[in-house]
Amino acid sequence: MTSYEARTFRSTIGRRLREHRLRAGLTQEEVAWQIGVSQGSVSHYEKGRIEIPLGVLLAACRILDVAPAEIVPGLEHGGQMEMKAS
Repeated sequence: MTSYEARTFRSTIGRRLREHRLRAGLTQEEVAWQIGVSQGSVSHYEKGRIEIPLGVLLAACRILDVAPAEIVPGLEHGGQMEMKAS
């Protein structure tokens, strides 16, 4: 995965997390407290600035009542993510 693809991947995850957080009527601070990270980390995840650890992603999905497949690009239809060899 190129650095551009990685940024796009992180940005898509972040945008989807933000959309679901807003639908749930939660603030970044509320989500952060419930998943055990700082509000700043949640902001960075949502903006795609940093990669979200798997455990944090799964915790956020539980809090937001959303399946990880709705957040992670490439998993939307139960398919496997396609990874290109470098």
